[in-house]
Amino acid sequence: MKYISQILILISIILSPISIYAQILLRPMPEEGFQLRIKKIVDSIELVDTHEHLMAEQSAGTHTPIDFMLLLAHYADDDIKSAGMSKPQFAELLSDKYAVTEKWEIVKPYWEASKNTTYNRAVLLAIDELFDIGELNDNTVEVLSEKLRNSYDGTWYDYVLKEKAKIKYAIQDVGSRREEDSMFRYVEKFDQFIRIQSKQDVLALEKSFTMKISNLDSYVDMLTKAFEQAIERGIVGVKSALAYHRPLNYENVTKEAADKVFSRLMESDEDSVFSFEEAKPFQDFIMHQIIQLVRKHDLPFQFHTGLQSGDGNIIDNANPSHLANLFLEYRDVRFVLFHGGFPYGGILSTQAKSFRNVYIDMCWSAVISPSYSERYLHEWIETVPSNKIMAFGGDYHNVESTFAHSLIARGIVSKVLIEKVGSGYLTEAEALEIAKRILHDNAIDLFKIE
Repeated sequence: MKYISQILILISIILSPISIYAQILLRPMPEEGFQLRIKKIVDSIELVDTHEHLMAEQSAGTHTPIDFMLLLAHYADDDIKSAGMSKPQFAELLSDKYAVTEKWEIVKPYWEASKNTTYNRAVLLAIDELFDIGELNDNTVEVLSEKLRNSYDGTWYDYVLKEKAKIKYAIQDVGSRREEDSMFRYVEKFDQFIRIQSKQDVLALEKSFTMKISNLDSYVDMLTKAFEQAIERGIVGVKSALAYHRPLNYENVTKEAADKVFSRLMESDEDSVFSFEEAKPFQDFIMHQIIQLVRKHDLPFQFHTGLQSGDGNIIDNANPSHLANLFLEYRDVRFVLFHGGFPYGGILSTQAKSFRNVYIDMCWSAVISPSYSERYLHEWIETVPSNKIMAFGGDYHNVESTFAHSLIARGIVSKVLIEKVGSGYLTEAEALEIAKRILHDNAIDLFKIE
């Protein structure tokens, strides 16, 4: 036993320099109090929120009652359902079928089982910071519901987003347009032109855009017209969420191959549906047409990568490594990879490092997993130029959760930068410059907001 103890002591002595110098000291050690100074500055930076789905304030309560379930209806619902609640049962709780206390009794066991997740921690953070309610329980659901209803008075969004979250600009994807509000910018999706697998899909687009489609050329003309209309509306970027439906692999298909598929599709019966494999050459060709329009108008192209919301999704569809051929072919198009690529953070490191036209956007990732976001922000600071990282996008339907998300994201940025300074990797001044870049400046530059 004594011999074993001596061996263990010897090993610890040998290994101690390794643990001490595991993080190489590259910069001078900071002056005392740097932690509080960094946190104070990070908390004061005006945010550019790179991705939102916010509903209009005036529409709240139009389709579903305003009660505590409003805060559980986006992302929290994923984990409540993951804990065992069925989709139809949850949907009933968004109606006026039950009283507030009855809704709580139904959802309570699933909330208790899933309140450990960050989706649900964000709900608790929101109700604590905005309504001074520490827990969601039997005693608070009615009080919270009443406070929520009273908050929607026409000034609530400005208060939560501008005053509490300190958001200077928000880039809205799907949801309300507040064209009178200089805070909001907009991106649009053209996935409906790609996700075609039947003649009925084409006829629906014909009806929507009042254009007759006779061949592939007229289809591309319709796409071009829709894109130019979006440009006239002032979009600052284009978004694709097709990783929910198919792999992010878009081959460079010839026009002849795409035309062959499109002709067969238009000649098919109206109730006929092509398999994905049959439709893929056409879909891939149209994606390349959209990227060429993005290039023509010098816009960033946002791609959903990584985790898909909801259940029953195929995660490999959203693997960002599938996009490498697009990065190579369109070197003058700026590709923005969403959600920190969860769980493909290491792949994002290599892509943003290796391709000058690839950017990392951490929207949503902070509420998916703070520890993942911290881990990879550490890695990205070490591997990726700091002008290519954006650290916050709320990605919520409701402003209360966007606010909570902003607090979590700021906390992650502060923690990582404090650790980087404390280890001697960055100086305090360098850390503060990076904070300003990843929370504000990079998005301003990328989307040409100012």
